Amino acid sequence: MLRVCVVVQNHPVVSMGGAQYQGHLLAEEVARRPGVEMTYLARDITPQVAARIPYPVRSIGTGAGYRRRAMLFDARTLWRTFEELRPDVIYQQMRQSYTAVCAKYARHAGVPFFFQVASDIDLDPRWLTNGISSNTPFDLAEAAAGIWGMRHASHVIVQTAPQGEVLRARFGRDAAAVVRNFQPLPSSLPDKPHTPVEVFWVANFKDVKRPELFVSLAESFIGRDDLKFTMAGRPSGLQRRFGPLMERIKRTANLEYLGELSIEGVNQRMAAAAIHVNTSSFEGFPNTFIQAWAQGAVVATIAVDPDEETMEARGIGICAGTFERLRSTIDELARSPGRRRSIAERGFAFAQANHSLAHGARLVDMMLQAAEESARLRGDGAPLRAK
Repeated sequence: MLRVCVVVQNHPVVSMGGAQYQGHLLAEEVARRPGVEMTYLARDITPQVAARIPYPVRSIGTGAGYRRRAMLFDARTLWRTFEELRPDVIYQQMRQSYTAVCAKYARHAGVPFFFQVASDIDLDPRWLTNGISSNTPFDLAEAAAGIWGMRHASHVIVQTAPQGEVLRARFGRDAAAVVRNFQPLPSSLPDKPHTPVEVFWVANFKDVKRPELFVSLAESFIGRDDLKFTMAGRPSGLQRRFGPLMERIKRTANLEYLGELSIEGVNQRMAAAAIHVNTSSFEGFPNTFIQAWAQGAVVATIAVDPDEETMEARGIGICAGTFERLRSTIDELARSPGRRRSIAERGFAFAQANHSLAHGARLVDMMLQAAEESARLRGDGAPLRAK
């Protein structure tokens, strides 16, 4: 029986995010494999949470209070959990102090450790803090530990070829593989309402996501009956940081705020929307892009164009570069249902070819093969999985 540990800061049942969703999908794939015992390790796993998850989960800490941005407080619990479970392979996402613990234990036990890049920020040591604050010492410690762990992982998995180039240039090592984000995908495109044309934005409210730009976009189209704008996401620090923006959203007549949505809820909105707008200053590979392509919503961004070939070159979306060009792009797409349909069809085909669950299965194959080879090299008599 091969033992696998999937380590992500949170489980999507507790806190939804791109890394959490990818970790969950990977865990589901591992749990389906015969002869494999899988445990998902994350924060804030209570008995009530565990009962809602269809595979084994363990809590390794809490994000309450000052621990929210300091995973280093979970280090002892994470190490003790590894000693108890004795995994044959470890998988972890997001560069943080968990990365160092995983790498250190893997080296100690002689087992492979797969670190997967969750965002471009994982590869950029300049992004240490969001400014000097009481959290700065925690941020610096998390960054330093995470970089050490990434350097000492046996396998580093990237989302895109450009991330692999950055990994080589900044950290002097090659990616073990490029594995695109993956999701369950529908078999066909949904039918879209012809009017009004819905423009949809979704993300957890953070400074890097720049939700205020989408509000400005909606405001610039007030009076256009053929367009409507919708926003969804968790407003982190609502009163302290985003209270004024929420008040502005309420005052914008053509903009509806939907609150935080489940994955299924986001897919439903993408199926109704004609255009998905992303205003982030940077990302890794957004899961929302895949959801948009799969549900026939045209992707339009200001800055994010994550793949080695641009979306416009592929004909699957538009990276405007400036707010002014984004606005003119939305105006042109709203008036061109034929162009929207052709871009949507190419985006759907791209998602099917590049972002299906088959990519997660390939990553699991790599992990299990590395675990089996490691067991043979250790010569410890570890039994191999059932075939």
